[in-house]
Amino acid sequence: MGLGNRLTDDVGLIGEVFTRKMRFNTTAGLDIDEPGQMVWDETAETVDILLSNGSNIPVKAHIGQDTFYYVKADDTITRGQVVYAYGTEGASGHILARRFTADGTNDSRRVLGLAAKDATTGDFFHVLHFGKLRTIDTTDYTAGDILFADPSTAGGLTPTLPSAPNNIVTVAFALNKKNNGTLVVRPTFGAKLSQNEEVSISNPQNGDILVYNSATGVWVNQAP
Repeated sequence: MGLGNRLTDDVGLIGEVFTRKMRFNTTAGLDIDEPGQMVWDETAETVDILLSNGSNIPVKAHIGQDTFYYVKADDTITRGQVVYAYGTEGASGHILARRFTADGTNDSRRVLGLAAKDATTGDFFHVLHFGKLRTIDTTDYTAGDILFADPSTAGGLTPTLPSAPNNIVTVAFALNKKNNGTLVVRPTFGAKLSQNEEVSISNPQNGDILVYNSATGVWVNQAP
């Protein structure tokens, strides 16, 4: 088929299709409503693919702009909540996810991101690790607010910087303030002093101080 003869309707094919190049219509203005569909997104300037139909809002990935984990819920989780990798399901390779509470109980580095759909225990669902979580209520925030994992509410977000010994996990920032808002997700983690590559802490006691050991090139704890 030459360039002058372009199809304007859907084409159904069964089996494999081999092609050297694929071109999307960048002005069609179409949307997707079934898993596996792909279309050019004029607003995001990339190709969208529908990952799955959620119980409330479909999980749409903007290729090259969004990164997701596919996990199994070990908790009841609501879209937009902070989740972390609680463990694994035997030898299946499935990550078990729960709501994260930043009270110092769990390692900050296990935080995955924000739930992209509602899930109950046993459900598989997507967690947005990097990108924009759209159509989410951001009326509690001001545009530009940095949002941290909440030390007091499981899965919650707070614009208030937590204090030690709580986890300090920067999860996202609010792009706007409205009912149908957007959060920009990009988890970054605080670190324990003992995890610093130039610090070696052993059996710390109340009142210990850090002293530099030039022989080993690290800071060590000792009594003053």
